[in-house]
Amino acid sequence: MADIAGFLALPFGASAIFVGIHAYLGLHILRRNVVFADLALAQLSALGATAAFTIGYPPASLAGFAYALLFTGLGAVVLTASRRVALHISQEAIVGILYVVATAATILLIDRSPQGAEHVKRMLVGSILTVESSDIAKFAALYGAIGLLHWIFRRPLLAASEQAVSGQGGWRVACWDLVFFLSFGVIVTSSVAAAGVLLVFSFLIIPAVIGTLFSRRIAPALLVGWGAGIVASASGLLGSFLLDLPTGAAMVVAFAATLILAGCLRAIVVAPPDERRRNRHRLARAAALLVLVAGFAASLWLLFLPTADQPLLALAEAVSGVGPERFLSESERDAFLDARAYEQAYQLQLEALNARERKSRWRGARLSDEDVRRIGSYQQSFNEMGRGERFVQDVLRGKARERERWYVGAPAALLFGTGLLLLCWTVGRRESSHIMETGDGEAMGSCRQRPRAEDKAQAEDHHDGASRAVDPAFCRAIGRLIHRTKLAAGV
Repeated sequence: MADIAGFLALPFGASAIFVGIHAYLGLHILRRNVVFADLALAQLSALGATAAFTIGYPPASLAGFAYALLFTGLGAVVLTASRRVALHISQEAIVGILYVVATAATILLIDRSPQGAEHVKRMLVGSILTVESSDIAKFAALYGAIGLLHWIFRRPLLAASEQAVSGQGGWRVACWDLVFFLSFGVIVTSSVAAAGVLLVFSFLIIPAVIGTLFSRRIAPALLVGWGAGIVASASGLLGSFLLDLPTGAAMVVAFAATLILAGCLRAIVVAPPDERRRNRHRLARAAALLVLVAGFAASLWLLFLPTADQPLLALAEAVSGVGPERFLSESERDAFLDARAYEQAYQLQLEALNARERKSRWRGARLSDEDVRRIGSYQQSFNEMGRGERFVQDVLRGKARERERWYVGAPAALLFGTGLLLLCWTVGRRESSHIMETGDGEAMGSCRQRPRAEDKAQAEDHHDGASRAVDPAFCRAIGRLIHRTKLAAGV
């Protein structure tokens, strides 16, 4: 564990610094509605580095950085000028044009280079594992200075971001736009060289989106984005190490998984009570639909193509511990289990060789040329023998699938298909009843309101008629008549 921590400490430190500055800039980018501005500027930076590489300068040289910064600065000027046409043409269209043109120009420049493919790959996925302590110090100093600049002038920069969507503002707002995009370009240029275009975009947008899910204010959203970005970076680095995966791509996937988890947390836990209840029901229906559709598709796949790869069935067998050997004869079962045991033994020996080679790299112990050749020969031999054992397993597994499709595939297809129909019928019935209730409620409401209005009108008419019929002079005449009658009767 200490070796792992020592190996990943510097990449994690660089990732934390990248998250710190890019998450803040991402909040500005989201307010400006130019989400892909980072991709465009990053690709322009890659174009500048490619131009320097084509001329003959090393990618990590000062000249390479100057070329990348020059092209990124030109892109920042174009993005600033695009505010003037925002009312007529979307800024996203201009950003897309910049990205496409920069990508095409990069391909044209690199086409004749003998190491062009490797250079493009480095620009896309970066090499964050190779950062050194001096690089982290430079990143911290540069990003700290730019962060301090943004903190001092945070009010006009935030105002420029708020007015960017409408295209309002005069030359002062345009100047602050240029300051923002130039500082943004400097950060992108320095980070693309270490992390690559894809990972820099993830640093910029995904933590900002996660923070915005929980708050519209800058400070809480920034804190949430920082926490989520650091967790995603640590998960991606550790996952790439344990699973022996490309680091940049693994970190991008980790950021995407963190975004999905944050969205589920926002919908199920943090939302208001009524919304939480609705979201839970929707999530349950979506999960049930996904399981039923996947199970039905896997059952049909097993029925019609039993000898093809069956990923879902293989996953179910691995979880349940019930393998295809149950559908083989005794001799076939013995051959299948022997082939599996031999393959596992070869894989363990291969992993031991790989671990020895990795340990020598971590500790700086250089292997001799003889050791390298011996390890390479052993790896090739174990790979070939393991491939042979897998071939035997595939043949026997195909025979088992031929028999299994009638005992497992047909009943599973019937079960999942029935469940899918029932789910669709239930959801449709609930939606139709909800619509009918909504419509009936509106109709009843209008019916209830109409008699009240009519009754009110009738009451007003009755009151007006009564008022017109009962005249004061008529009342006095009736009173005198009653008084005379009482006198005549001696009352």
